[in-house]
Amino acid sequence: MELAAHLRLSKQALIDLAFFCGVPIVLAMLSAVLGPYAAVMGGAGATIYVLLLAIVPWCLTGLITQLVSKTAGRRLPLWLIAAIGAIASSPFVSLYVYAVNSIARDIWPALGAILPATVSAEHLKSAALSEGRAIVLWIAFVVIFHETLGWLRFAPPNKEASREDRLQLSGAEWTAEDDALLRSLIGSGKPPRAIALEMKRTVGGIRARTAKLGLRNNRPGDTSAG
Repeated sequence: MELAAHLRLSKQALIDLAFFCGVPIVLAMLSAVLGPYAAVMGGAGATIYVLLLAIVPWCLTGLITQLVSKTAGRRLPLWLIAAIGAIASSPFVSLYVYAVNSIARDIWPALGAILPATVSAEHLKSAALSEGRAIVLWIAFVVIFHETLGWLRFAPPNKEASREDRLQLSGAEWTAEDDALLRSLIGSGKPPRAIALEMKRTVGGIRARTAKLGLRNNRPGDTSAG
């Protein structure tokens, strides 16, 4: 169990690194390549600019979402926790972006031709659209990381769960007791998502084990049986 706990923590740390560093860096590089910044600021300047606008707001939103998660526990669905965190962090992110853009305009005056005036209607419309896209993107990545990788950063385990349940690896070996519980839950008609939550495993892991055991998968429209 100690080894399982260590591997669990290592896996979660790697997922944290991928989410809070890898994702914003990739998004920033796409913005640097596809956006107009390189022509005004040069390659190095554009890279630094987009990284500052990507990593810090991403991590700041993560901090606020973490606070929301600890406050709400499992009373709210993950997507709603992510949405509240993104919306609550918006004022702080906006202030940070404003500061970065102000400094960038002083260094590269030509940047003013790309960025709309801060008091114009065009700016307000652009800011609203940008904020909306950022919130949707944040929610999508949080849910995708949780569903596909078993990420638990903003989805704490049930308080009632035992220490062994909380530390169980999503990729841990299946015991005879696990298989018996899986058969029982499938027999009760529960879908893979509900079974995954109860057994503290990923949805993919539940579906894979279900197929291996030749059991019926309780998904809408799935009438196959084994």
